[in-house]
Amino acid sequence: MNTYQAFSRETLSSFKTLAEQCRYLLSCKISATASGKALQARVGDFALPVFCNGDEYQTIQKAVFWLKTQAANYLNAAKQQEI
Repeated sequence: MNTYQAFSRETLSSFKTLAEQCRYLLSCKISATASGKALQARVGDFALPVFCNGDEYQTIQKAVFWLKTQAANYLNAAKQQEI
């Protein structure tokens, strides 16, 4: 059984970097709701820009991958700026 943090927009906005925001979103429960013909990933009332024509599980997996990729891209760009 997984334990998730309760989602809060105030907490999300308190993080200064995209990587921190992604890490926070990953600690909260991700769900999927119908959006037209596809499912859209959400964390609480916060809609992620992730859509999937599959089932809820596939949508959540796609959202996790997207959040991890966004965090990694941000960290890689930050490292490049340090050089």
